[in-house]
Amino acid sequence: MAGPCPAQFPTSRGDGTVAGVAVAGGTQYYFKDALLNGFDCFEQLSSWFPSYITSSNAMNPAKETVDMAYTTEGTATFSNVVVPTAGTYTLTMRYAFATGLFPGVLNRPEGILVNGIVMTSDLNFPVTGDFDTFSTVSIAVPLNAGQNTVQVFNVATQSVSRLDSMTVTAGGSNSCSVLPLAPGGLSVAEDSNNAIALTWNASAAPSGCTVGYYNVFRGATSGFIPSVANQIATVVSGTKYEDTTGMCQTPYYYVVQAVDLAGLSVTSTQASASISQCPTVSSAQINAGGPAVAPFISDVDFAGGSILSHKNVIDLSGVTNAAPMTVYQDARQGNFTYTLAGFVPGSSHTVRLHFAETYFSTVGSRTFNISINGTQVMTNFDIFAAAGAKNKAVIQELTANADSNGTFVVTFTSVVNSSLLSAIEIN
Repeated sequence: MAGPCPAQFPTSRGDGTVAGVAVAGGTQYYFKDALLNGFDCFEQLSSWFPSYITSSNAMNPAKETVDMAYTTEGTATFSNVVVPTAGTYTLTMRYAFATGLFPGVLNRPEGILVNGIVMTSDLNFPVTGDFDTFSTVSIAVPLNAGQNTVQVFNVATQSVSRLDSMTVTAGGSNSCSVLPLAPGGLSVAEDSNNAIALTWNASAAPSGCTVGYYNVFRGATSGFIPSVANQIATVVSGTKYEDTTGMCQTPYYYVVQAVDLAGLSVTSTQASASISQCPTVSSAQINAGGPAVAPFISDVDFAGGSILSHKNVIDLSGVTNAAPMTVYQDARQGNFTYTLAGFVPGSSHTVRLHFAETYFSTVGSRTFNISINGTQVMTNFDIFAAAGAKNKAVIQELTANADSNGTFVVTFTSVVNSSLLSAIEIN
Protein backbone atom coordinates (compact mmCIF):
# COMPACT_ATOMS: atom_id res chain seq x y z
CA MET A 1 0.00 0.00 0.00
CA ALA A 2 2.95 2.32 0.57
CA GLY A 3 3.91 5.02 -1.89
CA PRO A 4 4.47 8.76 -2.28
CA CYS A 5 1.57 11.12 -1.91
CA PRO A 6 0.14 12.96 -4.93
CA ALA A 7 2.27 15.95 -5.88
CA GLN A 8 -0.62 18.37 -5.75
CA PHE A 9 -0.97 19.72 -2.22
CA PRO A 10 -4.66 19.39 -1.29
CA THR A 11 -7.09 22.22 -0.78
CA SER A 12 -10.26 22.19 1.27
CA ARG A 13 -13.45 21.71 -0.74
CA GLY A 14 -15.41 23.65 1.84
CA ASP A 15 -14.60 27.06 3.30
CA GLY A 16 -16.52 26.68 6.56
CA THR A 17 -19.04 29.41 5.76
CA VAL A 18 -21.98 27.26 4.61
CA ALA A 19 -25.08 28.02 6.66
CA GLY A 20 -26.42 25.29 8.91
CA VAL A 21 -29.46 23.19 8.01
CA ALA A 22 -32.46 23.51 10.32
CA VAL A 23 -33.22 20.26 12.17
CA ALA A 24 -35.46 19.43 15.11
CA GLY A 25 -34.24 21.47 18.07
CA GLY A 26 -31.34 23.17 16.37
CA THR A 27 -29.04 23.55 13.38
CA GLN A 28 -26.86 20.95 11.67
CA TYR A 29 -23.54 21.47 9.89
CA TYR A 30 -21.80 18.92 7.66
CA PHE A 31 -18.08 18.31 7.99
CA LYS A 32 -17.77 18.06 4.21
CA ASP A 33 -18.45 21.84 4.19
CA ALA A 34 -15.87 22.68 6.89
CA LEU A 35 -12.61 24.44 6.12
CA LEU A 36 -9.94 21.74 6.38
CA ASN A 37 -6.34 22.59 7.19
CA GLY A 38 -3.20 21.17 8.77
CA PHE A 39 -2.74 18.68 5.92
CA ASP A 40 -0.07 16.00 6.26
CA CYS A 41 1.16 13.32 3.87
CA PHE A 42 0.61 9.73 4.99
CA GLU A 43 2.62 7.71 2.51
CA GLN A 44 1.42 4.33 3.77
CA LEU A 45 -1.90 5.17 2.11
CA SER A 46 -0.40 7.45 -0.56
CA SER A 47 -2.74 10.24 0.55
CA TRP A 48 -3.01 13.63 2.20
CA PHE A 49 -5.09 14.04 5.35
CA PRO A 50 -7.58 15.42 6.39
CA SER A 51 -9.41 13.83 3.48
CA TYR A 52 -12.90 13.10 2.19
CA ILE A 53 -14.36 9.58 2.50
CA THR A 54 -17.71 8.38 1.17
CA SER A 55 -19.94 6.60 3.68
CA SER A 56 -23.34 5.15 2.82
CA ASN A 57 -24.65 6.01 6.30
CA ALA A 58 -23.57 9.66 6.29
CA MET A 59 -26.40 12.12 6.94
CA ASN A 60 -25.45 14.72 4.35
CA PRO A 61 -26.87 14.37 0.82
CA ALA A 62 -23.40 13.88 -0.70
CA LYS A 63 -22.73 10.96 1.67
CA GLU A 64 -19.26 12.37 2.41
CA THR A 65 -17.41 12.35 5.71
CA VAL A 66 -14.08 13.86 6.72
CA ASP A 67 -11.17 11.62 7.70
CA MET A 68 -9.03 13.43 10.28
CA ALA A 69 -6.66 10.52 10.93
CA TYR A 70 -2.93 10.34 10.18
CA THR A 71 -2.16 14.02 10.80
CA THR A 72 -1.26 15.60 14.13
CA GLU A 73 -2.14 19.13 12.96
CA GLY A 74 -5.43 18.51 11.13
CA THR A 75 -8.30 20.93 11.69
CA ALA A 76 -11.92 21.25 10.53
CA THR A 77 -13.43 24.71 11.05
CA PHE A 78 -17.00 26.04 10.87
CA SER A 79 -16.90 29.85 10.84
CA ASN A 80 -20.62 30.49 10.37
CA VAL A 81 -22.24 28.85 13.40
CA VAL A 82 -25.15 31.20 14.02
CA VAL A 83 -27.33 31.21 17.16
CA PRO A 84 -30.05 33.74 18.11
CA THR A 85 -28.92 34.57 21.65
CA ALA A 86 -25.79 34.24 23.75
CA GLY A 87 -25.73 31.29 26.10
CA THR A 88 -24.82 27.66 26.56
CA TYR A 89 -25.31 25.37 23.57
CA THR A 90 -24.63 21.68 23.01
CA LEU A 91 -22.44 20.58 20.11
CA THR A 92 -23.19 17.00 19.06
CA MET A 93 -20.68 15.35 16.71
CA ARG A 94 -21.72 12.33 14.62
CA TYR A 95 -18.83 10.04 13.76
CA ALA A 96 -17.72 6.47 13.08
CA PHE A 97 -14.49 4.48 13.08
CA ALA A 98 -13.07 0.99 13.38
CA THR A 99 -9.62 0.35 14.82
CA GLY A 100 -8.21 0.18 11.28
CA LEU A 101 -4.48 0.96 11.14
CA PHE A 102 -4.44 1.68 14.89
CA PRO A 103 -5.19 -1.72 16.47
CA GLY A 104 -5.81 -1.44 20.17
CA VAL A 105 -6.70 2.26 20.01
CA LEU A 106 -10.30 2.29 21.24
CA ASN A 107 -10.68 6.04 21.76
CA ARG A 108 -9.58 8.87 19.53
CA PRO A 109 -9.86 12.22 21.38
CA GLU A 110 -10.20 15.56 19.61
CA GLY A 111 -9.87 19.16 20.72
CA ILE A 112 -12.64 21.75 20.46
CA LEU A 113 -11.91 25.45 19.90
CA VAL A 114 -14.75 27.98 20.15
CA ASN A 115 -14.19 31.59 19.09
CA GLY A 116 -10.45 31.21 19.54
CA ILE A 117 -10.64 29.60 22.99
CA VAL A 118 -9.82 25.96 23.67
CA MET A 119 -12.85 24.34 25.32
CA THR A 120 -11.14 20.96 25.66
CA SER A 121 -8.21 19.04 24.26
CA ASP A 122 -9.69 15.70 25.29
CA LEU A 123 -13.21 15.19 23.92
CA ASN A 124 -13.49 11.40 23.78
CA PHE A 125 -14.64 9.61 20.62
CA PRO A 126 -14.95 5.90 21.56
CA VAL A 127 -14.59 3.33 18.78
CA THR A 128 -17.90 2.48 17.04
CA GLY A 129 -16.59 -0.82 15.69
CA ASP A 130 -17.19 -0.13 12.02
CA PHE A 131 -16.52 2.69 9.58
CA ASP A 132 -20.23 2.85 8.68
CA THR A 133 -21.63 2.44 12.22
CA PHE A 134 -22.17 5.96 13.57
CA SER A 135 -22.41 7.27 17.11
CA THR A 136 -22.40 10.73 18.72
CA VAL A 137 -20.52 12.65 21.39
CA SER A 138 -21.55 15.99 22.88
CA ILE A 139 -20.03 18.95 24.68
CA ALA A 140 -21.72 22.05 26.13
CA VAL A 141 -20.01 25.32 25.16
CA PRO A 142 -20.73 29.06 25.40
CA LEU A 143 -21.71 30.75 22.11
CA ASN A 144 -22.22 34.41 21.27
CA ALA A 145 -25.36 35.81 19.71
CA GLY A 146 -24.91 35.78 15.95
CA GLN A 147 -21.92 34.27 14.20
CA ASN A 148 -19.45 31.93 15.95
CA THR A 149 -16.43 29.88 14.92
CA VAL A 150 -16.10 26.26 16.03
CA GLN A 151 -13.03 24.18 15.23
CA VAL A 152 -12.30 20.50 15.76
CA PHE A 153 -8.53 19.99 16.02
CA ASN A 154 -6.37 16.90 16.25
CA VAL A 155 -4.41 16.08 19.38
CA ALA A 156 -2.92 12.81 18.06
CA THR A 157 -2.25 11.07 14.76
CA GLN A 158 -4.85 8.38 15.54
CA SER A 159 -7.74 10.79 15.09
CA VAL A 160 -11.37 10.27 14.09
CA SER A 161 -11.65 8.82 10.59
CA ARG A 162 -15.33 9.51 9.80
CA LEU A 163 -16.70 12.89 10.95
CA ASP A 164 -20.18 13.37 9.52
CA SER A 165 -22.06 16.26 11.13
CA MET A 166 -22.19 18.74 14.02
CA THR A 167 -25.60 19.62 15.45
CA VAL A 168 -26.00 22.75 17.57
CA THR A 169 -28.87 22.84 20.06
CA ALA A 170 -29.75 25.38 22.74
CA GLY A 171 -29.09 24.62 26.39
CA GLY A 172 -27.31 21.64 27.80
CA SER A 173 -25.00 21.33 30.72
CA ASN A 174 -21.97 19.49 31.86
CA SER A 175 -21.56 17.94 35.29
CA CYS A 176 -19.97 21.24 36.28
CA SER A 177 -21.77 24.53 35.68
CA VAL A 178 -19.59 27.07 37.54
CA LEU A 179 -16.40 28.66 36.24
CA PRO A 180 -13.24 28.09 38.31
CA LEU A 181 -11.54 30.88 40.25
CA ALA A 182 -8.44 32.53 38.84
CA PRO A 183 -5.18 30.82 39.81
CA GLY A 184 -3.33 32.75 42.50
CA GLY A 185 0.25 33.21 43.56
CA LEU A 186 1.80 33.17 40.08
CA SER A 187 5.57 33.29 40.36
CA VAL A 188 7.99 33.32 37.41
CA ALA A 189 11.78 33.24 37.51
CA GLU A 190 14.79 32.22 35.48
CA ASP A 191 15.92 28.69 36.28
CA SER A 192 19.12 26.68 35.87
CA ASN A 193 18.05 25.44 32.41
CA ASN A 194 18.22 28.96 30.93
CA ALA A 195 14.45 28.92 30.82
CA ILE A 196 11.67 30.61 32.80
CA ALA A 197 9.93 28.52 35.45
CA LEU A 198 6.32 29.30 36.37
CA THR A 199 4.56 28.13 39.51
CA TRP A 200 1.10 29.02 40.83
CA ASN A 201 -1.46 27.97 43.39
CA ALA A 202 -4.13 25.51 42.33
CA SER A 203 -7.40 27.15 41.35
CA ALA A 204 -10.25 26.57 43.75
CA ALA A 205 -12.79 24.29 42.09
CA PRO A 206 -16.48 25.19 42.64
CA SER A 207 -18.78 22.62 44.17
CA GLY A 208 -19.33 19.70 41.80
CA CYS A 209 -16.44 20.75 39.58
CA THR A 210 -12.84 19.73 39.02
CA VAL A 211 -10.21 21.94 37.44
CA GLY A 212 -9.11 19.89 34.45
CA TYR A 213 -6.07 21.85 33.33
CA TYR A 214 -4.44 25.25 32.96
CA ASN A 215 -3.63 27.50 30.01
CA VAL A 216 -0.46 29.63 29.97
CA PHE A 217 -0.15 32.92 28.04
CA ARG A 218 2.96 35.01 27.36
CA GLY A 219 3.17 38.59 26.14
CA ALA A 220 5.97 40.96 25.19
CA THR A 221 4.39 43.97 26.89
CA SER A 222 2.93 44.55 30.32
CA GLY A 223 -0.85 44.34 30.41
CA PHE A 224 -1.08 42.28 27.20
CA ILE A 225 -4.48 40.73 26.36
CA PRO A 226 -4.42 36.90 26.53
CA SER A 227 -5.57 35.25 23.30
CA VAL A 228 -5.02 32.15 21.21
CA ALA A 229 -2.21 34.05 19.44
CA ASN A 230 -0.10 34.35 22.61
CA GLN A 231 -1.11 31.09 24.30
CA ILE A 232 2.11 29.09 24.77
CA ALA A 233 0.71 26.06 26.61
CA THR A 234 -2.60 24.34 27.16
CA VAL A 235 -3.70 21.25 29.04
CA VAL A 236 -1.06 21.84 31.72
CA SER A 237 -2.16 19.33 34.34
CA GLY A 238 -0.18 20.58 37.33
CA THR A 239 0.70 23.96 38.80
CA LYS A 240 4.14 24.24 37.21
CA TYR A 241 5.35 25.01 33.72
CA GLU A 242 8.79 25.68 32.21
CA ASP A 243 8.95 28.06 29.27
CA THR A 244 11.94 26.97 27.20
CA THR A 245 11.03 28.96 24.09
CA GLY A 246 11.92 32.49 25.19
CA MET A 247 14.84 34.53 23.89
CA CYS A 248 17.56 35.54 26.30
CA GLN A 249 17.69 39.07 27.73
CA THR A 250 14.09 39.67 26.70
CA PRO A 251 11.43 40.56 29.28
CA TYR A 252 8.29 38.39 29.15
CA TYR A 253 4.94 38.74 30.91
CA TYR A 254 2.83 35.75 31.92
CA VAL A 255 -0.69 34.94 33.08
CA VAL A 256 -2.34 31.58 33.79
CA GLN A 257 -5.96 30.49 33.36
CA ALA A 258 -7.85 27.55 34.90
CA VAL A 259 -10.34 25.41 32.97
CA ASP A 260 -13.17 23.21 34.19
CA LEU A 261 -16.12 21.72 32.31
CA ALA A 262 -18.07 24.96 32.66
CA GLY A 263 -15.37 26.93 30.89
CA LEU A 264 -12.49 29.29 31.53
CA SER A 265 -11.52 31.31 34.60
CA VAL A 266 -10.38 34.89 34.47
CA THR A 267 -6.60 34.97 34.19
CA SER A 268 -4.21 35.24 37.11
CA THR A 269 -2.34 38.35 38.13
CA GLN A 270 0.49 39.05 35.70
CA ALA A 271 4.11 38.19 36.54
CA SER A 272 7.29 38.98 34.62
CA ALA A 273 10.79 37.53 34.20
CA SER A 274 13.59 37.24 31.67
CA ILE A 275 16.60 35.05 30.96
CA SER A 276 19.56 37.16 32.06
CA GLN A 277 22.42 35.28 30.43
CA CYS A 278 22.61 34.21 26.82
CA PRO A 279 24.36 30.82 26.79
CA THR A 280 27.14 30.54 24.23
CA VAL A 281 27.04 27.55 21.93
CA SER A 282 29.43 26.58 19.16
CA SER A 283 27.34 24.14 17.15
CA ALA A 284 23.85 22.78 16.50
CA GLN A 285 22.48 19.62 14.85
CA ILE A 286 18.71 19.36 14.33
CA ASN A 287 16.69 16.59 12.65
CA ALA A 288 14.16 18.68 10.73
CA GLY A 289 10.67 17.22 11.08
CA GLY A 290 11.81 14.23 13.10
CA PRO A 291 12.83 12.80 16.49
CA ALA A 292 16.28 12.68 18.05
CA VAL A 293 18.71 10.52 16.05
CA ALA A 294 22.19 10.85 17.54
CA PRO A 295 24.00 13.15 17.12
CA PHE A 296 20.97 15.13 15.84
CA ILE A 297 18.41 16.38 18.36
CA SER A 298 14.65 16.33 17.70
CA ASP A 299 13.06 19.10 15.66
CA VAL A 300 13.19 22.43 17.55
CA ASP A 301 13.55 26.18 16.97
CA PHE A 302 11.30 26.21 13.88
CA ALA A 303 8.30 28.29 12.88
CA GLY A 304 5.90 27.26 10.11
CA GLY A 305 5.85 24.32 7.75
CA SER A 306 4.61 20.78 8.29
CA ILE A 307 6.15 17.33 8.69
CA LEU A 308 6.78 14.82 5.88
CA SER A 309 7.57 11.20 6.85
CA HIS A 310 8.36 8.15 4.69
CA LYS A 311 10.41 4.95 4.64
CA ASN A 312 12.28 5.47 1.37
CA VAL A 313 15.79 4.00 1.22
CA ILE A 314 18.19 6.95 0.83
CA ASP A 315 21.48 6.71 -1.08
CA LEU A 316 24.17 8.33 1.11
CA SER A 317 27.10 7.60 -1.22
CA GLY A 318 27.36 11.06 -2.70
CA VAL A 319 27.97 13.05 0.51
CA THR A 320 30.68 13.31 3.12
CA ASN A 321 29.70 13.13 6.79
CA ALA A 322 26.13 12.24 5.99
CA ALA A 323 23.48 12.15 8.67
CA PRO A 324 22.06 8.73 9.62
CA MET A 325 19.62 7.48 6.95
CA THR A 326 16.60 7.86 9.25
CA VAL A 327 17.27 11.61 9.37
CA TYR A 328 16.51 11.77 5.64
CA GLN A 329 13.29 9.77 6.11
CA ASP A 330 11.51 12.76 7.59
CA ALA A 331 11.60 16.43 6.74
CA ARG A 332 10.04 19.84 7.33
CA GLN A 333 8.24 21.16 4.26
CA GLY A 334 6.45 24.32 3.15
CA ASN A 335 7.46 27.84 4.13
CA PHE A 336 9.38 27.79 7.42
CA THR A 337 12.18 29.35 9.43
CA TYR A 338 14.76 28.02 11.88
CA THR A 339 16.03 30.46 14.51
CA LEU A 340 19.15 29.17 16.27
CA ALA A 341 20.46 31.40 19.06
CA GLY A 342 23.31 31.41 21.57
CA PHE A 343 26.32 31.81 19.29
CA VAL A 344 29.01 34.42 19.76
CA PRO A 345 27.74 37.58 18.03
CA GLY A 346 29.38 38.00 14.65
CA SER A 347 31.14 34.63 14.79
CA SER A 348 31.68 32.77 11.51
CA HIS A 349 30.24 29.27 11.09
CA THR A 350 29.52 26.64 8.45
CA VAL A 351 25.83 26.03 7.91
CA ARG A 352 25.26 22.48 6.58
CA LEU A 353 21.82 21.80 5.11
CA HIS A 354 20.79 18.18 4.45
CA PHE A 355 18.30 17.27 1.71
CA ALA A 356 16.87 14.27 -0.14
CA GLU A 357 14.23 14.48 -2.88
CA THR A 358 11.85 11.61 -2.12
CA TYR A 359 8.96 12.38 -4.44
CA PHE A 360 9.84 14.21 -7.65
CA SER A 361 12.05 12.66 -10.33
CA THR A 362 12.45 15.56 -12.76
CA VAL A 363 14.43 18.78 -12.62
CA GLY A 364 12.41 21.87 -11.73
CA SER A 365 9.59 20.06 -9.93
CA ARG A 366 10.61 21.47 -6.52
CA THR A 367 12.51 24.74 -6.18
CA PHE A 368 12.87 27.14 -3.27
CA ASN A 369 14.93 30.02 -1.92
CA ILE A 370 17.05 30.03 1.23
CA SER A 371 18.16 33.06 3.23
CA ILE A 372 20.34 33.44 6.32
CA ASN A 373 19.80 36.44 8.56
CA GLY A 374 17.87 38.21 5.81
CA THR A 375 20.40 37.63 3.01
CA GLN A 376 19.35 35.25 0.25
CA VAL A 377 22.09 32.63 -0.12
CA MET A 378 20.42 30.19 -2.51
CA THR A 379 17.94 30.93 -5.30
CA ASN A 380 15.63 28.36 -6.90
CA PHE A 381 17.48 25.51 -5.22
CA ASP A 382 16.48 22.16 -6.74
CA ILE A 383 17.23 19.08 -4.60
CA PHE A 384 16.84 16.60 -7.46
CA ALA A 385 19.13 18.61 -9.74
CA ALA A 386 21.77 18.99 -7.02
CA ALA A 387 21.73 15.30 -6.04
CA GLY A 388 21.33 13.95 -9.56
CA ALA A 389 18.76 11.38 -8.52
CA LYS A 390 15.65 10.76 -6.48
CA ASN A 391 16.15 9.35 -2.95
CA LYS A 392 19.77 10.49 -2.88
CA ALA A 393 21.18 12.68 -0.11
CA VAL A 394 22.81 16.01 -0.91
CA ILE A 395 24.36 18.54 1.47
CA GLN A 396 24.81 22.26 0.87
CA GLU A 397 27.52 24.00 2.93
CA LEU A 398 27.33 27.75 3.41
CA THR A 399 29.54 30.11 5.42
CA ALA A 400 27.71 32.76 7.42
CA ASN A 401 28.13 34.95 10.48
CA ALA A 402 25.86 35.04 13.50
CA ASP A 403 24.03 38.35 13.81
CA SER A 404 24.67 40.93 16.52
CA ASN A 405 22.56 38.87 18.94
CA GLY A 406 24.42 35.63 18.22
CA THR A 407 21.53 34.22 16.18
CA PHE A 408 21.15 32.44 12.85
CA VAL A 409 17.76 32.88 11.18
CA VAL A 410 17.53 30.43 8.26
CA THR A 411 14.42 30.91 6.10
CA PHE A 412 13.05 28.57 3.42
CA THR A 413 10.60 30.03 0.88
CA SER A 414 8.78 27.87 -1.66
CA VAL A 415 8.94 28.74 -5.36
CA VAL A 416 7.67 25.60 -7.12
CA ASN A 417 5.89 23.17 -4.79
CA SER A 418 7.11 23.06 -1.17
CA SER A 419 10.51 23.78 0.30
CA LEU A 420 11.96 20.72 2.03
CA LEU A 421 14.72 20.21 4.60
CA SER A 422 15.92 17.00 6.25
CA ALA A 423 18.40 18.41 8.76
CA ILE A 424 20.36 21.52 9.66
CA GLU A 425 23.81 21.79 11.22
CA ILE A 426 25.84 24.81 12.31
CA ASN A 427 29.52 24.13 13.03
